[in-house]
Amino acid sequence: MGQFIVSRRDASPPLRPVPTDPLASHGFGAPARLATADHDILVHGKLNGLPPVVVHAPDGSGFAVQTGTFYYRGQAGAAGLAALLADFDGTTFPWADCIGHYAVLLYRGGRLYLANDALGAYKVYHDAGGRVYASAFTAVQQRLPRVTPDPQGVYEYAWNGAGYGDKTFCAEIRMLRRGQLLALDAPPRVLAEAALTLAEGPADFEDTAQRCAARLRAVFAVYAGAGGRFRTALSGGYDSRLLLALLLDAGLDPQLFVYGDAADDDVVIAKTVAAGEGLAIDHIDKRSRGVAAEDWPAAVAHGHACFDGWKNDGLFDNGADAHDRLARATDDTIVLNGSVGEIFRNFFYLPQRRYALRELVWSFYSRYAPAACTGAFDVRAFEDAMIADMQAAIGVTGPRVTRAELEALYPLYRGRYWTARDVGLNQRFGRMLFPFMEAGVIAGMPGVPVAYKNYGRLEARIIEIIRPSLARHTTSYGFAPATPAPFAYRLKMATTLWRPTWLRRYSYRLQYAHRRGERPAYLRDERLRQVMDPTLPVMRAFFRPEHVHDADAYNRIATMDYLFQTHGG
Repeated sequence: MGQFIVSRRDASPPLRPVPTDPLASHGFGAPARLATADHDILVHGKLNGLPPVVVHAPDGSGFAVQTGTFYYRGQAGAAGLAALLADFDGTTFPWADCIGHYAVLLYRGGRLYLANDALGAYKVYHDAGGRVYASAFTAVQQRLPRVTPDPQGVYEYAWNGAGYGDKTFCAEIRMLRRGQLLALDAPPRVLAEAALTLAEGPADFEDTAQRCAARLRAVFAVYAGAGGRFRTALSGGYDSRLLLALLLDAGLDPQLFVYGDAADDDVVIAKTVAAGEGLAIDHIDKRSRGVAAEDWPAAVAHGHACFDGWKNDGLFDNGADAHDRLARATDDTIVLNGSVGEIFRNFFYLPQRRYALRELVWSFYSRYAPAACTGAFDVRAFEDAMIADMQAAIGVTGPRVTRAELEALYPLYRGRYWTARDVGLNQRFGRMLFPFMEAGVIAGMPGVPVAYKNYGRLEARIIEIIRPSLARHTTSYGFAPATPAPFAYRLKMATTLWRPTWLRRYSYRLQYAHRRGERPAYLRDERLRQVMDPTLPVMRAFFRPEHVHDADAYNRIATMDYLFQTHGG
């Protein structure tokens, strides 16, 4: 249930030979090995020791493999997978009966099939010729004789933390765009695609809140029914509080933790909420868990293995992140994550009207500094490529979209690509659930009037419906969900809501790109020199690193150079 690798045996041109177990250095246990007439398959369990999930048909006519976290008709793991194998007809995939974020391999009738979740949040990587498919980016990278930078993918990852559409920063490595059922023939064929409901009929505010609560309760009923222990973070915001409300409402007793310094608002509020509800909570300060300088090269190698080569904010850190994620997943405790809870709020903070997609790029995806790029960076071409991927994500062809279509881009574009990288990485460590990224929860949300979402009104009401006592505790916004947003808060938010899109285009350059400050110790040349050439020779074709003053962007640029220097060819 951790990772899978499918390689075509008669691949042409041939794939690069790899060690017997290409993910052994990543810390995974011994894989399950399967074969068909045309393919070799390796399936690993998770880093916390959970074994691979493989089931065979009782009559020996087929098998099924599942990675990620998966429920089918209310059953988890092997039980759900066995039921799916029995039901599978080779022409369609029952996305409506599945929840979780996963990939499934099915072998029936002498044919191998691959499907991923309806949102396409659990990432599957492959080469352009369909010779190798894997849930691990580095597994595909290992099999290819050579990988080279994809300019658009390089700039998207450096400035926005992920590749979008089917792109990665390697030209030879692509990813599946959305929930698909593929027959892994030569060449592979798409047999079906998951349908997502984006709009529903009109409803008043209270009815909308009740509908949302009902959808969420249905998902948590499956979690509770399938059993297991649960762990979730609690902070001062709405999303983690909604997760806690849903867990308690489902009759579960979750383990709680909070990150940060003891004086941070999130920590203070989370402890207050837990005490008020009679719950225990663990306080974790990751900043105190870094590794010594002499141990840093080993920590980088460990991070490369655990994080499949790269993460949204870059590979380099103080070494604490990998250890923390594994610690959260011990004892097969299922961890919940509140990512994409912004579907219940006005995430883009734009007024109610039609928009040109270029305005969204200006407002949210203009986190770039042209002065830090070489002549390879063409602003217009960069924007055009992102617009094309937005159009593909929501199925439009024109340059302008309705406000509802714009709202759909949050789960189907940002969530599917930026947030989803973290989905796959967390699933390597143990079982993890992202309830707000479920297709059944997202359904209908883009059509909800933005006025319902402003100032967190809708999410606050959902919390109050599900667990009234939790709605009475204050939040990091300065007021409790059960209390209307005060005038001072609404005024503060209005300064963003009514800021013109053309002006937002320059916000990053004005606020961040030219700020001066010393990079964190793990990004300084003397530290990078321990594991790579710190002059970043590969990325200098695209950037002028000495002009990159954003530590996160520099981290991502250094990450790409490290991968090309040490693992790329």
